[in-house]
Amino acid sequence: MSVARPDVSKLEDALRALEDGTYRTLGVSVGSKKIAKPGLKIVKKHMQLIPTLFAPPTLPHYGTYTMICLDLDAPFISWNPLGPVAHWIHTNFKISQQHQRELQAAEPPIARLVAAGPPPLAAPHRYVVLLYKQNPDLPIPSNLKAKGSTVTQRT
Repeated sequence: MSVARPDVSKLEDALRALEDGTYRTLGVSVGSKKIAKPGLKIVKKHMQLIPTLFAPPTLPHYGTYTMICLDLDAPFISWNPLGPVAHWIHTNFKISQQHQRELQAAEPPIARLVAAGPPPLAAPHRYVVLLYKQNPDLPIPSNLKAKGSTVTQRT
């Protein structure tokens, strides 16, 4: 039985659009390390902390947002039947007016951050943080946050 590889071609197109400036990008800091541009390699030990996210300047400050962080290459770039894997899902982000447009959420995440940890001998993985405007008419069920998630649910 063979496992079909997921089609990540749309994600590849999105990555190119991020790199060439077609799409707006989030500001991301991990500890004192600021990720200045898409494609920057970050040492694995720095990716054990929860990132701080900053909204692009043109994003409306009055909205509520959902963030999803994906590992496109799990478990290996050359063999990724599990990918993309959600490393973090958090809803109800608001843009802080006091902290350089930092995205902040008062509620716990739907899926807590799983720190970056490609297997030994694996090439560096590509991680994408996506931000979506939440529809205020579609509330997130409260029991969804209480359940937690398994690796299978994150693929």
